[in-house]
Amino acid sequence: MSSRPFLSKMAPLAAVLALTMAAGIAAAESTEHRVVIYGWFPDIEGTLNYDIPGNGGSAGADASDLIDALEGVFMGAYEGRKGQWSAKVDLLYLDLANYEDNAVTIPIGGGLTGKVAAEQALTGWQVGLYGGYTVFEDDNLTLDMLGGLRYLQVDVDAELEITGPLPPTLPSKKLSESVELWDAVVGVKGQYAFNDKWYLPYHFDIGTGDSDLTWQAVAGVGYRFNWGSLMLAYRHLFYDTGDSGVIKDLEFSGPAAAVSFNF
Repeated sequence: MSSRPFLSKMAPLAAVLALTMAAGIAAAESTEHRVVIYGWFPDIEGTLNYDIPGNGGSAGADASDLIDALEGVFMGAYEGRKGQWSAKVDLLYLDLANYEDNAVTIPIGGGLTGKVAAEQALTGWQVGLYGGYTVFEDDNLTLDMLGGLRYLQVDVDAELEITGPLPPTLPSKKLSESVELWDAVVGVKGQYAFNDKWYLPYHFDIGTGDSDLTWQAVAGVGYRFNWGSLMLAYRHLFYDTGDSGVIKDLEFSGPAAAVSFNF
């Protein structure tokens, strides 16, 4: 039996519990708080599938070809820590669009092929909810075990212009689909400190649920101040959702810059 229906039902409850944990840590006395505002500049790869009406076929499009403009973005995180326990909420909002015709080839039977040109807009949220516990700590290295949820919500709007030796029953098509993915993840995070100022942060998590597989890795270098820190990092986020749905696979990979405030 697949775990996906069960996880989809339990994920909202788990999200509430994770947020409650974060709120409890935030309200507790002697808690360390950290707010992070960051910019991420990823390359986008992946395959977006569109069912073509009238011929039972589909068009597979490379996300890097279809999405060439970042129109809006919000990225931020909150982390609270009390003793060895921690909770973190990570938010990422993307608004991407391509209004140029990018043609992909589809099979239409009889050895013939046609062209589908797509104008597309993609918007969505990615939310990470994590609870952590420090399992190792010395003067230089910290290691936390993580468990939590990753949520991805994406709205895909596309206008497909179909050309080629096709019958008249294949008109241009406007598509609007929404994808929601809840995945349970486990992982590690921490840092290696060279001294009181310079350090190397790291984060890795992997999981499954509505996705066949999702994983994320972050590594960088940071410099501390009395009020917080500055960090440069490289972040990779990957989704494999299988062959069904408008998104087959999707990955974001690129450098990030962050400023954090401690209070």
